[in-house]
Parts: sequence; structure tokens; C-alpha cells
Amino acid sequence: MTFQQIKYVLEIARCGSISKATKNLFVAQPYLSNLLKELEAEIGITIFIRNSKGVELTDAGKEFIGYVKPLLEQREKILEMYSSQKFSPTFHFSVSLQHFPFVIKSFVEFFYSKKPEKYELHVREVGMYRVISDVFDKKSDIGIIYISDMTERFIKKVLSSKKLEFHEIARITPCVFFNKNHPMANKEQIEIREMQEYPFISFEREAFAALDYSEEVILRGFAPTQKSIYIEDRATIINLLTHTDAFSIGSGILPHGYQDQEIISRPIAHYEGYVKLGYITHASTVLNDDLHEFIDSVRRNIPD
Repeated sequence: MTFQQIKYVLEIARCGSISKATKNLFVAQPYLSNLLKELEAEIGITIFIRNSKGVELTDAGKEFIGYVKPLLEQREKILEMYSSQKFSPTFHFSVSLQHFPFVIKSFVEFFYSKKPEKYELHVREVGMYRVISDVFDKKSDIGIIYISDMTERFIKKVLSSKKLEFHEIARITPCVFFNKNHPMANKEQIEIREMQEYPFISFEREAFAALDYSEEVILRGFAPTQKSIYIEDRATIINLLTHTDAFSIGSGILPHGYQDQEIISRPIAHYEGYVKLGYITHASTVLNDDLHEFIDSVRRNIPD
């Protein structure tokens, strides 16, 4: 298997057609078809099946694409980094994180402290399952997640199987989020059972992801209400919390300028257990100065 074959397969997948891919790659269709057959024979799977519109990835093909695409991206990054034609190095940094606005603030502070002239930055705000996958596939240098006493055993087992490690940054008390005019807003602490009558907003998990990958802190004795709203992005949850009496559960950290000022948080009363916020890396990763600086920035944005 060669990088050229990977490049051609990715282009076929992008186009959904071998004939369209040949035009973009400037190669003959018989050549591209033969190259694909040789690759499929070498790795022992069928990558594409033909349909009336062109070709479609098989399940094995989708899995194959998931593995080889990062390889090609890494190759291109290495070539760029060490090209003799470059006069100044490009600053590379990538992080995947759960939906934490205070980590976005940390990233902005970190970026301005570096002041790079050339840079390629990736900030992926996604679900926990994706954060773990991004770090495992080396799409991201580091991942920011939380684990609780309810999920720690499962998540650490998953991380161990992928040779990833979790490093604790801080322990936080989970909080309820709602708008500042919410009926419960005058309370200093929230008994979670008092929230049962209000709509509960949570991020949708990937269809195949276990409950332990939930974006919201899983609490003992608390089951989602019969009024549930599932969303996919942070902008939507901000709008819904601002304009309804719904609530969500999270870290409670609301940095100024990175969260709607109409939203407030209150700690959950009598919470027994812990929530650990931390970062994940490959077990073999040695943190460089840039990663240390970024993690320090995250620490500074977590209230005592």
C-alpha cells in the first residue's frame, strides 16, 4: 500500500465516482480501476461497491478510510514542516475538547501568547467519544474531557485499551445551568430533585456510544425528566437555556465573553462523589513546552 493509493482512494470516496475522480487526478480510468483492485487484493477487503450513481463505501471501506486518512494528513504535515523551501516554521497545534467554553478561552489566551506568524490550528469541540478517537488517531495533540466517579472505571478502561492516559487538572462540583430569570435562580444551591419538573437539555451522543460518554455529568439518583431536549451544538443549548425554563448540568464555569450573560449556574447540593477535569494523551507522549503552556492556561481559567 502506498500513499499514492491512499490519495486516490480518498479522492474516489470524495467524488463518489471513479470517472469523476480520474478527471481530478488526471489519470486514465482503467489505470485507477486497476490500482483500486490491486489495493483491495492486498488488504483483503472490498472498499467500494458500484451503484447507479457511481460507487459507495462498504462498511469495511469506511473503516479503512478512517485509518488511512490521518496517515496521509500526517505525511503532508511532515513534508510541510521539513520542506527546504520554507523560510520560517509553521506553528502546529490541535486540541479536541468537550463543550467547555473556558477551554476555548484558554486556547485564545494561549494563541495570543505565542503570536505565531504562520500557523495551522485545529480546535475540535465535540463529544467525548470523538475526543478520544481524535487523540487516538493523532488528529489532535491533546484532548480535554471530564470523568466522574460514575464513569471513571469505564472511561479509563477504554483509554487503556487505546494506550491513552488521563491526567487530572482539577476536581469540580457539577452545577445546574439555566437563565438568570429561571424560577430556581434565587437559590444558592440546587437540590437536583427540584429540577424534575423542568425540561432537561443534553447533547446527543453518537448512536453507538455508551451512556458513559454523556456530555452531562451522570448523577446518582437522577434520571432525565420526561421533558427532554437533545441538541448537537453549544450555540443551540445557549439559545434554549436563554429563552426557556430548561436546564442542563455541567462544570458551572462561565467565563466572561465566552458564554451568554443571560445564563447562570448554581452548584448541585449534597453532591457525593467527584468530577475530574483533565487531559488525555498517548501514553508515550512527552509534553512539549507548547502543551505545558496550554494546560497551564486551562488551569488558570478554572475557579478555585
